[in-house]
Amino acid sequence: MSLKNETKKNNSFSDKDKNVDILVSDAINEAFDHVESSTVGKLCLDARLNKGLTQEQAGALLKVRVKIIKDFENGEHIDLPGLAYKVGFVRSYARLLDLDGDLLVKEFKESLELNSFKEEYKFLTPELNKNNFIPIGAVVSVFIAILSYTGWYYSDRSNKIEEVSDKKIVEMSSKISEIDNNSYVIIEENFSNDLLSSKRNDDEKKVQEVNRKTNLKDDQVESITIKNTELSATANERDPSTEMVLKAIGNSWVEIEDVDGNILMTRLMRPGETYVVPNINGLTFNTGNAGALSLSQGNVIVPKLGEVGEIITARPLNIKTFSNKQILD
Repeated sequence: MSLKNETKKNNSFSDKDKNVDILVSDAINEAFDHVESSTVGKLCLDARLNKGLTQEQAGALLKVRVKIIKDFENGEHIDLPGLAYKVGFVRSYARLLDLDGDLLVKEFKESLELNSFKEEYKFLTPELNKNNFIPIGAVVSVFIAILSYTGWYYSDRSNKIEEVSDKKIVEMSSKISEIDNNSYVIIEENFSNDLLSSKRNDDEKKVQEVNRKTNLKDDQVESITIKNTELSATANERDPSTEMVLKAIGNSWVEIEDVDGNILMTRLMRPGETYVVPNINGLTFNTGNAGALSLSQGNVIVPKLGEVGEIITARPLNIKTFSNKQILD
């Protein structure tokens, strides 16, 4: 009977161990499945290879740096300012690869929440002894230090002032007499030095007079130049009625290029900032948040150039383009 009981006990313990192992393995598999579902960059990497695009080609089409494409596909941090820009990039990349943009953005946000999670650990710390007491050695050391300082203080005060001998007094009086005899020589040397310095001052005054006359001539030439500059500035006065003004109503990255591909302006515009667009034909416009920008020229105003988070690349920068787009929308 005892042998059967022991066998039953062993079987029950083994069943419990198996159940625990199954639960642990299921938890590990579930965690790894959740991590794999958040790797959005791997899905875009496979889709890009299926379309036969390189990272450089994808970056040129999206008007973004190749490093952003690489970091995104490798599951690393994307170097873009703010969540709105990152979501706009993911949505544009999904549209380029013919993927579901909403689903891809959802998975991307979940991956950000997973990476930002940090588990806190509490470490065991030894309890300090509440019965604190001052060591006897410390008290003895302080007492010895007080005695030493007291002895040094009184021994220093007991030292007598050394009396000055008669020989030292005679030596000091002889040195004083030598100084009086040499004072005449010093006075004569100082007088000659004063004469030399006065001559130098006269020469410097003459040079300053010549420089003053030269400066007067320079001032006359400078006044003529200022008048000419004022005339040219009057001829080049701005006409606000014909200017095209780009204004930010939210944070938005903006880049403006000319026909030759030269970048005229690239920066992050903040709410309230304005930029007067140069009167140049063939300008193109790139932005990472079209819904945070407005465009105006004279009486024509486009309150928003697109949706919030919408990326615009290589679009002609003129008031007609965005006015027609607003009418179609």
